[in-house]
Amino acid sequence: MNPERVCYGCFAEKEPGIPCPRCGFNENDEQPYLALPLGTILNGRYLVGKVLGIGGFGITYLGYDLTLEIKVAIKEYMPSALATRHPDHYSVALTGRVEEDYQYGMERFLDEAKILAKLQNTPHIVSVQNYFKENGTAYFVMEYIDGMSLKAYLAKNGDKIPYNQAIAILQPIMEALVQVHALNLLHRDISPDNIYITSKGESRLLDFGAARFALGDGKSVSVILKHGYAPEEQYSSHGNQGPWTDVYAMGATLYRCITGQLPPDSVERIHGDTMKRPSELGFRIPANVENAIMKALAVKTEDRFPNMEAFIGALNGRVSVQDQVAASISQRTQATAYRQEGYGQIAYQQPAYNGGGAAAGKPSAFSRFLSYMKANPVVAWVSGGGLLAVIALCIILPIALSGGGKKRPTGGGGGGNTPVISQPQTSNPEPTTDPEPTTEPPAEMVAQDLGILNATIEIPSDYTRDEEETIFINEAKGCGIMVEYIWNIDGPIYSLADVESQREAIAANLVSGYQILAAGPDQVGSAGAYQIYFEVTDSEGVSNEVVIMAVEGYDFGCYFIFTYYPKGDKAAEAEIHSIIQSFKSNGAPETTYKMYYGSKSGVKVIVDDAVAAGRVMDTTVNLGEAGAAAELVIYPTDAAMEAGFGSATPDSGIVEIGNAGQLGMSSPEEVLQFQRDVASSAGVSVGETYTSQSGGVEWLCMDWTMNEFTFSVASAMIDGKCYAVSCMFNSSNKDAVVALLQQAMKSVRAWEG
Repeated sequence: MNPERVCYGCFAEKEPGIPCPRCGFNENDEQPYLALPLGTILNGRYLVGKVLGIGGFGITYLGYDLTLEIKVAIKEYMPSALATRHPDHYSVALTGRVEEDYQYGMERFLDEAKILAKLQNTPHIVSVQNYFKENGTAYFVMEYIDGMSLKAYLAKNGDKIPYNQAIAILQPIMEALVQVHALNLLHRDISPDNIYITSKGESRLLDFGAARFALGDGKSVSVILKHGYAPEEQYSSHGNQGPWTDVYAMGATLYRCITGQLPPDSVERIHGDTMKRPSELGFRIPANVENAIMKALAVKTEDRFPNMEAFIGALNGRVSVQDQVAASISQRTQATAYRQEGYGQIAYQQPAYNGGGAAAGKPSAFSRFLSYMKANPVVAWVSGGGLLAVIALCIILPIALSGGGKKRPTGGGGGGNTPVISQPQTSNPEPTTDPEPTTEPPAEMVAQDLGILNATIEIPSDYTRDEEETIFINEAKGCGIMVEYIWNIDGPIYSLADVESQREAIAANLVSGYQILAAGPDQVGSAGAYQIYFEVTDSEGVSNEVVIMAVEGYDFGCYFIFTYYPKGDKAAEAEIHSIIQSFKSNGAPETTYKMYYGSKSGVKVIVDDAVAAGRVMDTTVNLGEAGAAAELVIYPTDAAMEAGFGSATPDSGIVEIGNAGQLGMSSPEEVLQFQRDVASSAGVSVGETYTSQSGGVEWLCMDWTMNEFTFSVASAMIDGKCYAVSCMFNSSNKDAVVALLQQAMKSVRAWEG
């Protein structure tokens, strides 16, 4: 690399003395005060480029590793209150008699680097590759994040984003902080400034800022706090700080993402709390999410979640026992959720992704629409690859995939251009202007293999397919199509009847600002279908029409064809409906999830058979004086199944699902009281009851422990019947048991044969 022909803004080769034609950086512009000269070489290896960020305790530079030939980020310890740059422009000189404070801060700075180096393999934490002392100060070298800060991402998206998208961005970082806290390290500066979204769509947490204690004990630290994000204990050098400190900042960040507003300063809230709940500001979010955010933002530390695991659990509608297993959006789902979003843009917006402007009138609501489907952990879908073929096993008899008289989706044969459901006419319809007719011939229809969905659809050749996904986009027309196989949105989807009963919830969960114009049974080829047709208006005021076509699936779930086109564009509307009618299923999609049912217990559930592994029984359980009850029983391991029901060996573990009505119980309160009485008779004290939202219903829950085992029971009213789901686990099998318990709560319904 020739130092005279390198751009210090991107390290591409360029002609000397002129701005870089690639990134626009001009080395002749004045550099920030105290910054090292461009082209400085540190540790004999790292070439210093432009300043990426500067604060009261340090400067971060773009760097280039001359050994590995990769970009890096270099952080320099430079407390501006204590030191300045020597006249030689390289060395650091102290500005007073502050040697002790300066050295203390530098050691804390290097401590941070050492700990982060140990976290190098922790996902979603920026990795530290090297650290050293030089020029009378200290440095550490980090991976370079090619992307943008969450702060900038919010600015590009109207200053706020949907709650589910915010959780999808922040939850991986919250999970990483669980590991960070286990090492007795706190971040203490969580905010949108320090959270980055890479060009590959992954979340990263930067800047642990251990040097914020550089002034030593007894000195004010308020000047380096981010007001609105910092809890009250950070305003005192002797404040009681712990994981709950980061919980507050994360809660404030989530609140900021969803509402576009910053919470009032925590010290001001002590004397008069004026912070409004998101719902008071007009934002519709699930009650458990809102309650979790407000608890995380409690002014008093004792009122907050004690750790990040508890916060994660509450956000996902889990408390108590569920908190013992920190939930996460899987790496597959997380990667898929934001693989489409480089620099805050969906991948089909190629001009914006590459630095240009988005197409005029581009329906940004479709971006939110797709983001929800990719990010929401409640939505069960099969994209991702590497999954096993579905075999819908049942307890008594397998459901034959080709029999039973049930109509299977066979798709259409390139149907006509007539909308499946006509648009309703109003008494005063708004005039619309059709686009100018085009003289270009229509694009050729090309059959697209939908991969693990085991289906095909015909898409015009002028559409672009998102790599490895079932998303097709035509930017010029403003049209988009996505195909997925789904079995849970607001609640379980076993058949088209569930789509019909949940149509309002489906529309509300997928996009905000909708208005359903029509919905009803339909047909795609020879397969039964159900269509939801509604209108949305994007952030730029552009109206667009959405057709969601649910096509009959197999033993559970349905194919969902999500489509989008500009309002009033009749040609686009006809094309979209033609595409819908070309859909054809060639067999069951590939997924590890299976439906299990029991004719004795009268229940059915959808669980991940990669966990259940077929260890499911429909059995009758003798409960002594209380009588007998039929239950669907799932064992987490072969050893647990061998130990059997009711045992308490080291291998024991179980999930039980049943209809409480078999024991004469008609309400969740009766179920929990029965369990409380059973536990009390064994001399065991149980915990308080709590509620949890799952599967579109509210569950009443309770937990207790006995010896090395933990027990949990949850009960809910579903379609007028009382159901109970319970579990027992120990440390050896709790992950599997809690996962199965959560899946059962999301999907349990009556089996009617």
